[in-house]
Amino acid sequence: MPSAEANPGPAVKIAVWGTGPIYEGALAACRRHQLEAVEDIADCDVLLLANYTRIVKAAERAMPRIGALCFHASPLPRHRGRDAVYWTVKQNDPTCGVSWFWIDAGIDTGDVAGTIEVARPLDLRPRDLYETILVPLGDALLDVLLAQFTRGIVSRFPQDETRATYEPPRPATPAPAST
Repeated sequence: MPSAEANPGPAVKIAVWGTGPIYEGALAACRRHQLEAVEDIADCDVLLLANYTRIVKAAERAMPRIGALCFHASPLPRHRGRDAVYWTVKQNDPTCGVSWFWIDAGIDTGDVAGTIEVARPLDLRPRDLYETILVPLGDALLDVLLAQFTRGIVSRFPQDETRATYEPPRPATPAPAST
């Protein structure tokens, strides 16, 4: 059942961990919403994890006042795991999308703050799908969520476990044969 927390008050201090274009987009979104970027997660309202691939320890998850929000390159609960874009293309999914979710002790199992799903262009390779479709969707969705946070609105939608899939890491590419 969807919920919005009883107004926890506006989020004004954001810490951002990650790399790559979704990380750069998260930093830019914080600037657009005039949110204070902080280094110390004990001093933040929300920790944004943007292309951040390590497991966040329970003690770290507990530090932000509101929680830790993570980008995932699929509409959760579909394609949990680290190679969601690869599996979206490999399994020939007709749609693709992104989610921002509140991390918990599981792998991509926390409540979803927001998700966007669109028709997948079937001619795109995983990297191109990520860069041209999914990153802009993630940036747009984060803009909506940050606007809500500044007004004290924090959405949490439990994932439907009956629809959940977990995908393994993509297979290793064999090394070229030496001659």
